[in-house]
Amino acid sequence: MRFIKHTYLAAALCVAAASPSYASVWIEASDVELRNSLIVLAESGLIETPIQQYPVAWKSILPQLDALDPSELSNTQKLALQHVRHSLSQAQSGPKTRWYIAATDSENAVLDYGDDIYEEGKISLSRTMHGERWAARVQVNYRQDPFEGDHKKTLDGSYLAYNLNDWSFSVDTLPLRWGPAEHSSLLFSNNARPIPKVRVDYAPDYPPAGMAPFKISLFSGYQDDGYSQHYQVHGIRFSSQFLSKLWFGISAIEQREDTISNRMLTADARTGFNWGKHQFSAYAEIGIDKQLESDDKPAYTLGGQWMMGSDSVRHSVTVEYSQLDGGNEHDFYSTNNAGRQYFLSHQRNPGSPFPKGSQTASFSYRQFSNDGSAWTVLVSRSNNDGSDSTSRALIRRTQPVWDSLVRLSVQYLDSPMIDQDVGVQFSWEWRF
Repeated sequence: MRFIKHTYLAAALCVAAASPSYASVWIEASDVELRNSLIVLAESGLIETPIQQYPVAWKSILPQLDALDPSELSNTQKLALQHVRHSLSQAQSGPKTRWYIAATDSENAVLDYGDDIYEEGKISLSRTMHGERWAARVQVNYRQDPFEGDHKKTLDGSYLAYNLNDWSFSVDTLPLRWGPAEHSSLLFSNNARPIPKVRVDYAPDYPPAGMAPFKISLFSGYQDDGYSQHYQVHGIRFSSQFLSKLWFGISAIEQREDTISNRMLTADARTGFNWGKHQFSAYAEIGIDKQLESDDKPAYTLGGQWMMGSDSVRHSVTVEYSQLDGGNEHDFYSTNNAGRQYFLSHQRNPGSPFPKGSQTASFSYRQFSNDGSAWTVLVSRSNNDGSDSTSRALIRRTQPVWDSLVRLSVQYLDSPMIDQDVGVQFSWEWRF
């Protein structure tokens, strides 16, 4: 762990002194509205790059973005293209330094897509830079009352990367998000603190004849679950397009070689179509392990999404059902004899934010405007095996203020295990 921290600091400070600075080279797993804009373009047949695994390199979608003519698009597609191109402009030549302040009054936070709430309070400062083939970001986080009880200073969000034609190599602590789900990804999301890792991505600009664009991502990382010696975790994912507007992915992770229940394989698919200004999508993800027995069940998520709007406002509705009850001896959502999960990063599951052994129905509504403002409403209800159900609700306002972005959220959590029902989340981000 110390080696990774020292590598970030030494390498990034050296390149900062030697070369000019620019902004991010990746689309990260933190902006649900940018993700939805990419989905509109992809499911309208306007871009073919796989976008069901994050981070996504901007480089992989540049040629397709350049070829699009806004005059030939619907209003919903125009807003999506405008949003993506604005984000690309910010990534290429926008602000390079970021201040971020966040606070919550509840350890039991209701999480939306991309939320990184792992402590009661946080102040982050980051600086991003890149050259012709390399990119780096140093991000220092000062945390107040971390939920895992330790690590008050972290480098989460930092990376050092090098690009060699179709290959990308990185040492990073960036969140991974694999699969098409918006509320409940089975393997990786922002639910847990990111795993420090070495990552290799292969995404050819010109795939072999007869093949659609594809991406292969491998990583080897270090997770800290707080109580066991299961530190090493490895993963691989392949994603591509099959037929027209049908994207699929296959992922595998392994935590410990001699424990086959800690190996999990997932397969996912997403498809969609546009009808005028309306965008309709359906998706599924299923996960099994090598120890799947007759009394075990796969973990899975099913979902559907509808988006529509004008060239200035977009509305989206997402409905999902997630089944995390895999039986007694299934995958990393199961527990050992002491009631602990084996697959945890700082005491949280890296995948779904919903309780282990639960069946959860969830619904979200989003309104996004081209000035960057947004409304979010998220509700879910989980039925837990052998216990009472848990209900969650979140309403959030995102508002640009001068050169900053403010988010204010009010949450409601109804569970027999939790005393505090109503909570508040606040964040302020300033880039310069």
